Amino acid sequence: MRSLIPRLALSSLCLAITVGAQQPAPEGRMDEWVALQMSLKGAKSDHPTKGFVPDEPTAVRIGEAVATAQYGEQTIAGERPFHARLYGNTWLVHGTLHPQGIDGGTAVVKLSKKDGRILFLTHQE
Repeated sequence: MRSLIPRLALSSLCLAITVGAQQPAPEGRMDEWVALQMSLKGAKSDHPTKGFVPDEPTAVRIGEAVATAQYGEQTIAGERPFHARLYGNTWLVHGTLHPQGIDGGTAVVKLSKKDGRILFLTHQE
């Protein structure tokens, strides 16, 4: 009997969450994310032949964005310009160490050329 009460409480909570999630948006409008999900049902994803990160400028933009999110705009601004080099199917993206930063380091990001995954992120000291 004791184990039945927590199960009933959990079931009621799940039901309440499910019912609440299915309520329409205010003024009868469909939530834009729900509409987008519905429009993508059955859609096939593009798979670029050159990968999602096909060139150096794209790798630099992604790497710099990831580094900025992690280490902050002020830190990353002092490491520009960023450069990228392709090793096999992995982009290695890094900042520039300026003379005033000799004791410091730069952000380093490894990206998958094929799918854009972040494989590695660090900031050298």
